[in-house]
Amino acid sequence: MSDASDLDEAQHTLSGNPSDEESYDTRRPRYSSDEEEDDDENDDELRRDGFVVDDDEDEEEEQPRRKKKKKRRRHLEQSTELLDEEDLALVAENTFGVREPTPRLKRLKRGRGRRASDDEDNELRAELDDLMDTNESPGADYADELPRRDIVRDDDLGLFGNEESDGEVDDYRAARRAERRGHTDSRNAHLDTAYADEEARGDEVQAGAHERTGAMASFLAEGMDAIDDDTWMELQDIFGSGEEYAFAMEAPLADRDLSREKTLADVFEPAELEAKMMTQRDEDIRTTDVPERMQMRATGAESLRPLSEDEIEEETTWVMRQLHSWLTRQEARRGREPKSEWDTDNADTNDEPLLFQHADFANERFLAAVLSVLKLLSQDFYEVPFIARHRREVFVTVESGSDVQGEEPPTREWLSVDDLWKLYDFDLQFRGLLAARRHLQNMVRRLKGEGVDDSTREISHEDEAYASELIASASGVEDIMDVTEWLQTHYADAIQKWSRERAGVKRAQNLGLKERAKRNGTDRFVERFGITARQVGDNISTPGRHPVSSGASELPLDAARALVGTELVSPDIALKAAKATFASMLELDPQLRRFVRAYCDEHVCVVVRPTDKGLREVTHDEHPAFAFKFLKQKPVAEFMGSAQFIELEKAVHDGLLRMQLSLSGEYRFDNHDLRTDDAVFSEDRDRSARAVTVLLDEHVRSSANGDVAAAWDAVRSEALFAAVRDHLLPQMWRETVQKLHQQAFDYVADACRRSLEQRIDVQAAQTSSMRAGKKPRVAVVAGGGFDASSRGALRVVVVDEHGTCSEDFSADSMRMQSSGALTDGDGVGVLRGVLERQRIDVVAVSGMALQTRRLFADVQSVVNEFCSHTGDDILVTYASDEVARLWWDSDAARAELPQLRKEERYCVCVARTLQEPAAGYATLGRDLLHLTLHPSQRSVDQSLLFIVVERALVNVISKIGVDINDLAQHAHKQPMLQYVSGLGSRKAHAILSRISGGHDLESRSDLIVRRLCTRTVFVNCASFLRVNPPVMDVLDDTRIHPEDYDLARKMALDALDIEDDVDDDNRRGRKRADGPSRYVAEVMRRSPEKLDELDLVKYAEELKRLLDVHKLETLKAIKHELQHPNEDPRGEFVPPDDAHVLRMLTGETVGESLKEDGSTMVSGTIIRVQPRFAIARLDSGMEGFIGVANIADYRVEEASDELAPGQAIVAVVKRIDLEKMSLDLSMRKSDIDTACGRAHDLVPDPARVDPYFDTDAETVLRERARAVQKKTTARMRSIPHPLFKPLNGREAEQYLATRPRGDCVIRPSSRGMDHIAITWKVGDNLFQHIDVREENKPHENALGLSFTVGELSYSDLDELIALHVDPIMRKLDEVKRNPKFYDPESDPLYASEPLSDALGPNDYSQEFRDKRLSLWEKRVTRHLDTLAQSTGRGAYCVSLSLAKPGALVLSFKPTPDYRSIIKWTARVEPNEYKLGERGRYPNISGLINGFKMMQTKNVKPREEPRESREPRESRSGRSGRWGGTSSWNAPQSQSQWNSTSSRGWN
Repeated sequence: MSDASDLDEAQHTLSGNPSDEESYDTRRPRYSSDEEEDDDENDDELRRDGFVVDDDEDEEEEQPRRKKKKKRRRHLEQSTELLDEEDLALVAENTFGVREPTPRLKRLKRGRGRRASDDEDNELRAELDDLMDTNESPGADYADELPRRDIVRDDDLGLFGNEESDGEVDDYRAARRAERRGHTDSRNAHLDTAYADEEARGDEVQAGAHERTGAMASFLAEGMDAIDDDTWMELQDIFGSGEEYAFAMEAPLADRDLSREKTLADVFEPAELEAKMMTQRDEDIRTTDVPERMQMRATGAESLRPLSEDEIEEETTWVMRQLHSWLTRQEARRGREPKSEWDTDNADTNDEPLLFQHADFANERFLAAVLSVLKLLSQDFYEVPFIARHRREVFVTVESGSDVQGEEPPTREWLSVDDLWKLYDFDLQFRGLLAARRHLQNMVRRLKGEGVDDSTREISHEDEAYASELIASASGVEDIMDVTEWLQTHYADAIQKWSRERAGVKRAQNLGLKERAKRNGTDRFVERFGITARQVGDNISTPGRHPVSSGASELPLDAARALVGTELVSPDIALKAAKATFASMLELDPQLRRFVRAYCDEHVCVVVRPTDKGLREVTHDEHPAFAFKFLKQKPVAEFMGSAQFIELEKAVHDGLLRMQLSLSGEYRFDNHDLRTDDAVFSEDRDRSARAVTVLLDEHVRSSANGDVAAAWDAVRSEALFAAVRDHLLPQMWRETVQKLHQQAFDYVADACRRSLEQRIDVQAAQTSSMRAGKKPRVAVVAGGGFDASSRGALRVVVVDEHGTCSEDFSADSMRMQSSGALTDGDGVGVLRGVLERQRIDVVAVSGMALQTRRLFADVQSVVNEFCSHTGDDILVTYASDEVARLWWDSDAARAELPQLRKEERYCVCVARTLQEPAAGYATLGRDLLHLTLHPSQRSVDQSLLFIVVERALVNVISKIGVDINDLAQHAHKQPMLQYVSGLGSRKAHAILSRISGGHDLESRSDLIVRRLCTRTVFVNCASFLRVNPPVMDVLDDTRIHPEDYDLARKMALDALDIEDDVDDDNRRGRKRADGPSRYVAEVMRRSPEKLDELDLVKYAEELKRLLDVHKLETLKAIKHELQHPNEDPRGEFVPPDDAHVLRMLTGETVGESLKEDGSTMVSGTIIRVQPRFAIARLDSGMEGFIGVANIADYRVEEASDELAPGQAIVAVVKRIDLEKMSLDLSMRKSDIDTACGRAHDLVPDPARVDPYFDTDAETVLRERARAVQKKTTARMRSIPHPLFKPLNGREAEQYLATRPRGDCVIRPSSRGMDHIAITWKVGDNLFQHIDVREENKPHENALGLSFTVGELSYSDLDELIALHVDPIMRKLDEVKRNPKFYDPESDPLYASEPLSDALGPNDYSQEFRDKRLSLWEKRVTRHLDTLAQSTGRGAYCVSLSLAKPGALVLSFKPTPDYRSIIKWTARVEPNEYKLGERGRYPNISGLINGFKMMQTKNVKPREEPRESREPRESRSGRSGRWGGTSSWNAPQSQSQWNSTSSRGWN
């Protein structure tokens, strides 16, 4: 505790600073309009100075506030007339709201304060004395020792005043201040009474003013108080009320809008105000004396209310019940033997932290520890870091029975920091339960008419008692919501009436359950069921409590006839309505819901099946959803400790999987017919409902016998089944899904938090010669991935120990040459110069590409050579750049370092992160979520995730503390302050804005003296904010809390074996530099080892005896801090290993994205080919070595025989060389098939699937896929020919659509590895697919040595195209030159009807082909009809075949009156035309003559089926193949036709 003289001196310095005086705004009412005008005129000047003027928020809030100001001003003026100056001074001294009038400042976002009088300074010092007085500080039970205070918007110290509560102080503070001033309670009471009288008189005056209405009263509102009633009556008699001229006395709307003072909300967008933390909520958070993070998690006033002792005990019981249930499930899961490797590897059970390892529910010390922590959280609003450091005594106890003489006794730490955070979360959940319960209790009181009138009672006494009983026994929010829904349904009319009264508008009335039942008469029928829904619930809790009545004398259907009317038109409908009403009553009963919920929590399982989309997409084990593609009855408890349910939800949302919760315990899906899944899911829902109904059925059945009793039992059972299936189970499923989602979210969020904490829980990079705690001076050399067009590919940036960039250079090379320095790269000289000019501790190498590895070797060579000559100790290391990649081009980076380019900013950020990892990561803010922390982090709510992730920064920064003056001087470190215990972004910004610009803190007490924070916030944050240099007290630069300063001083005195003579110090006068802790400074500087001689155990026992406080853990912490001041408890910096460097430079992770087990497939491009090997570059930048033996399964003589530079490849990783950061790859087909999972094993790998995975279902799918693949899926082949394209039939048509006629492609065939296909363009949108069989293949993947098409053979592909495809094209050209050739699509007759209008765009579908064929046949028929009619005889033509591309169709109409067209199909071979089975013709004239001869001989052709114009293969997009066995025959005529010999041919 600081001496009074020190505080007097500090306060004198503070009060003597005019700028400081003006920054303390009392926010009191203004008494002078001139002062108001002056303030308004200075608004612009304030804005130019950098302040943000915060006007009143909105008009609705300002009007009552102005009235309150006027009322207060009138009271003060009236009281001034009655009191003399001495009385006024006395009143001002005893009241905290009336002070000497001072100019009122606008509310400024930078700096809030007031001009403090001498009396206030004395009060403030006394407050600080109380706060830091350890003799009155609490011990083990801090909640009982500390004075209670209400949580209000202003702090209890009056540090941040406002208009609404300037005169309010809590009873505790008022009593302490009155005691110091020497005033008696009676005098205070007298003054309070006088003030109350003044308030009453003011109310009377105000009431009288309100009675004066009218336009004139409105116009004279400002001067109404000066007009008495008689004068007012005379004015009205003379001038009237003024209503007839009211329109003239009112200002136009536009003028009124202009006259209203603008607020921030009028100028800025709400999103902008929220982003800059300038909203009213932000201001409330800043001024409320509660840690900011506790306010941010709050959902209402209930979340910020200190809990009572009874509520704390209830919370402890509730937390213990939650803990027991949670730990039981966790222990059961951990005790289960893993069913597969997936259980261990994929569930991340090894990385999951063990919470509450020392939990012992039978041990009173554990229960007391939890109770004490909950008190600190719920009553004192202490944050977890403060509790973990300064309240360790509540959860660390001495082992019972330990009696070790001369040594510290062994202790047991019941709770860890992670356990404290879990209790922190439990506290928030319990407050939600309290809020829901309070809302429900208010609803019950409102229904009772409590506080209104007993005649307004809506709820019956029986229902009230039932609701009260259920509320008392509720164990969770779900139970409270059940009772709430039950009341809202049964008393819907009353509740809707309240809503209408509050809204003030009429709304459509929704009938409740009772009202609906009364309207249709089913309520009377339900009464005949023999039991009510509530009685069924009672029977569940107490079996046999309400027997089912069996007094019905008629069948249910007969009884339902009485309900037949306008709404229920038949007995069947009436009976169904009655059963539906009873089912609704059952499902609303809270007791029934509790039973079903408990049963579901114990027995529910998850069933998963793929959808049609999932069957197509989730086909390999690398897919994220493959591990749970098929799940059969997996218990929900098995989802604990993993993120699988979040991934499952994502797959369901994407339409890949179907998930259903089940109670049946059966799995009846047919894996051979997945189309039946819908029916099986529906049946499973019924079986689940039946499983619950069986347990409840006995409570709705009567003991009577007979047909009538059986019929009524059946009706009740059906209603119960409907209630369970249609209402209860869907509700339980929704709750279960929410629980599983929250459980998975907690796991993912905690995993992200642990991942981030591991990265920042590291000390700054240091060398062995550096002093502990000293920040290094860093030179960053970065390259790889930078733009070298303007300044070179390398950057060299020097950053001093404060994080400031002192030098920056650019270069092209850092390579040293052996021949001499003159040939070295230009960066070598730059780096040497830097090392010579400045004292560099660390040289960090970073970059964005794998070439950085070579840069590291070059830099290391330069530094090692320099150190060998100078003897300096310089560390050369890789540096992580994940923070720099996110920060270097951000708005914050450009604003802080505008003079640097983004590459230099990148280097600065790398250096700062090395100097202080916590500061580097804190700079990112919410961009922390862009780091890769967990695979499932993108699938959860990002706002909620950040709340948990930032705890990593809170833990680490609270562990090391921050130098607040250093933060004020260096902007890049300031983000750390918001993560200090008790603070947040708003409170931290408020503190920094007050101390920036040279207003450093001299002591921790300045936080209170200068009104930088409030009491509770100060207690939370004080020990984590170090003041360096410590002007007032050396302890201010330690992590010892101000409340423990006396203990530290006493320990120092005892260690030095002297006594502190206070009187002697006061007589001689103590130097300010010595401070009150001069002996502490002496111990810390000269003899810290003397503290080891102290017996802390006896000292703690003496404190316990005298003050009843436990301080052993605190004494240990003080001793350690004095011996090792500000020691960094984090682990030492270790240069990253090769695996870490590989991940930094390439993004590849060994063991995850890269494995040596032959399961990792990579893609790349060949960059170099040698006879015995080839080098490929992967997408990540890594290089892979491919030996000639790993190119193919068959023997390859040279790599160039199979590979060429620029060729894209797919390979398998065989070995990872971390030293060279390269891979050994294999392109062998057998290795690729194994990696793809297409090996001989059809059963999925158990290590890659869930233990409850249905392997039989997956095996069936793989067998089916393999069978389909052999028939319809083309194998990917690489044929060394320029016309080869890896296309299927449809893709080949699309490729050739825009190319000239006659072009062709060679492509793989769907008929197997011994076939290829050739597709060539016959005409517009007409393509022929030729099937080619390969002969004499050296091996399966090789190209055949000969090729066969039908009966023709060719030696190579070029010969096939030249001697087969090209001759056919020439034959077709010959046909087109013949005068009998007819092209329906180029007929001038249809020039006005374009083909695109008639058919639409070509989508290469079968539908388009059918439409085109139909249009083609219509035009051919019309052409022959026109030709026959014009000549009076038969007609024929030759056209291309659409059904068989590459063939010809000869169409013939024998006579003009003939009803149909006869068609013959002729094949086109390379050297001839074939018609029928024997007709072979060398040219088109011979084909036509042969056709005429066949018609003359009356040869009857065979019919060509019209419904299938091309093979099925062609319709599927592959098109038919030409072979030697195809039948090419003309269609048969539909009727006998006459001989045409006498009529002739046209």
